[in-house]
Amino acid sequence: WVMMASPYSDIGSTINFAICWNSLVLISTLYGKNLISYTQSADNLSLYSLKDNKQSVSETTRETSFKFSAFHIYYNTLFKNKDPLSDEWLTWFIGFAEGDGAIQTYDEGKRVRFVLTQKESGILHKIQFKFNMGVVKHFPQGKSGKNNDFYRWMVDNPSHILLLALLFNGNLAQSHRIKQLALWVNALNNRLGSCGATPETIKLNNTPVPVTLQDGWLSGFTDAEGCFNVSITANSRYTLGHVIKMRYILDQKDGVILNKVYELFGFGKVTLRSGTKDVYRYTATGFKALHDVIVYFKLFPLQTKKAFFFWKMINCS
Repeated sequence: WVMMASPYSDIGSTINFAICWNSLVLISTLYGKNLISYTQSADNLSLYSLKDNKQSVSETTRETSFKFSAFHIYYNTLFKNKDPLSDEWLTWFIGFAEGDGAIQTYDEGKRVRFVLTQKESGILHKIQFKFNMGVVKHFPQGKSGKNNDFYRWMVDNPSHILLLALLFNGNLAQSHRIKQLALWVNALNNRLGSCGATPETIKLNNTPVPVTLQDGWLSGFTDAEGCFNVSITANSRYTLGHVIKMRYILDQKDGVILNKVYELFGFGKVTLRSGTKDVYRYTATGFKALHDVIVYFKLFPLQTKKAFFFWKMINCS
């Protein structure tokens, strides 16, 4: 195994490079000013440092609590000819993954996998293309048409799992997701330790990132777990002869995160969803109440077909 340096200060823990799995390298934050690159040998990777290399990812973004330097370094190591992924899109993706993703550990903690499940195949193919990894699989459900079919983006490659671990570490908002990530980190550290790397190659950051209206996390989370609807009901008491009712809804087993959304907007309510024992629902209703919701999603647009229903709701107002 090899140790190298990172110029970034927000990674917050020492991570060592290791050449163990096929195409697997890890990143370190030591005390140098070198950037990372690699060459491909016949069977594995060789690493070297490029002093004063100007190829680091930089962009002007609004101030958020999300930190992506470790991810960007390793992404550039794996896919050096690919365009960098923007921090804004990565923040949206994390929110989406916390809603619809599965951070899986199995085979007695020895194997890991990431899965995103969606009825909408287009967004999964977009994610696959942007990350340049994983496969999208179609799961037909009987003969009742395609309404019950679903799709999964699945990532198993150890190098790609490591990339996602670096992305999620310190950037997750929900405690149960952090617990799932902890199992990933243990599996990665155990595997790398068996290859001769030092213990705690990746140090888990178990502090939840705060949910705010200053980034795209809630947009991604809504693409996964939310909906917008408009109902028109006949009512002779109104001049137009009907009343229009607008609603923004989020469903989740994690009632804590929904209460945080309630606190952000300052209106709506969190209740136990009717007919369930452990699913909570945040509901915001009405033109005036939804003003801040509309402002937020105009600033951080939805990326699934739910964007259509959002704009349909606005056009009814």
